[in-house]
Amino acid sequence: MQCNLKAETGESIESIMKIRELHTDREIREFVKFPQKLYKYTPYYVPSLLKEDIFTLTRHPALEFCERRLWLAFREDRIVGRIAGIINHRANELRGEQRIRFGWFDVENDPEAAQALLQQVEQWGKEQGLVIVSGPSRYSNMEKQGVLIDGFGEMPSLSCEYNHPYYPQLLELLNYQKEVDYLQYKIPVGEIPKRMEQLSKRIAERYDITLKNFNSKKELLHFARQFFLAMNESFQHIYNFIPLTDSEIDYLIEHNFAIVDKDLVGVLVDQNDEIVGFSLSMPSLNRAFKKADGRLFPFGWLPVLRSLRKNDSVDLILTGVLPEWIPKGIHAVYHYHLHKMFIEKGFRYAITNQQLEDLTASRIWEKYNGEVVARRRCYCKVI
Repeated sequence: MQCNLKAETGESIESIMKIRELHTDREIREFVKFPQKLYKYTPYYVPSLLKEDIFTLTRHPALEFCERRLWLAFREDRIVGRIAGIINHRANELRGEQRIRFGWFDVENDPEAAQALLQQVEQWGKEQGLVIVSGPSRYSNMEKQGVLIDGFGEMPSLSCEYNHPYYPQLLELLNYQKEVDYLQYKIPVGEIPKRMEQLSKRIAERYDITLKNFNSKKELLHFARQFFLAMNESFQHIYNFIPLTDSEIDYLIEHNFAIVDKDLVGVLVDQNDEIVGFSLSMPSLNRAFKKADGRLFPFGWLPVLRSLRKNDSVDLILTGVLPEWIPKGIHAVYHYHLHKMFIEKGFRYAITNQQLEDLTASRIWEKYNGEVVARRRCYCKVI
């Protein structure tokens, strides 16, 4: 498919820019490899694993209820951009929306290429009777989302995107407007305030809740499904989240709990052994993945293994409390546990996952002297 855009000279760029929809395995491999070229000389970019990216695009369990299409932009047979269009039918049905998403959006500093790519998604949305396009996001907020608008001097966590500073300008030039912002905090792991220890003990005794101790990885895996079912309930009103299906839960257990340190999984239970709060953390692997450069084999697994064993930073991947327990302040109990465990394991910093800027619960990190190190934005546009 060719574009009908005009170059600055007024000459049709039909002959020099082409947009191609992708279908074959070889084309999809080109799609996932493009960011490595785009960010080749960017010290803060962290490559994802090529094999995992291909799996996500072709066999992710969310494709049971999502449609997706992929496009590449070419100038003179050179790739200058990529984009995915995603229709999450389940999300649209549950939320009563008529929305199409764009994701996997990477492009050179080329407004015409950006416009040509986004127009593919917008046109597909119109053909399907949809009225809003939003992104960048993927299948749900369990995937990478948002354009980095502040914090370009920090290496992102594996769950977050990095992009060049011109991305927000490209989107705003094309009439995309802010929908939500996400904040990411970096928290120093210092001494535990005495009042936090006392508060944790008092709340645990008052509501008869305890921290679940896992004696083995097998016992942890047995509890993993309840962990994600609790997350479904806890996150139900968060932007872009829809309850995980059984297939998605199986996928997350396999990909997150397979290598997790059982000591970094916090599960709070009531007197009936039912989950009321949860947390999942992992040593930060961004520097290891930077060295791996998209491949674990033959030698990429070595820096990953070293980072799992010894690390000065830890990523707070998931934290949550069931809605009816939020007013009771039980998050203080697993915060105390996490703080204590981080000290024991020698971590100096904890990095949060992305937090919605208007989420009151995220203000807890400021009490731990956390500072915002990145801000990402999801955009939307009426089509």
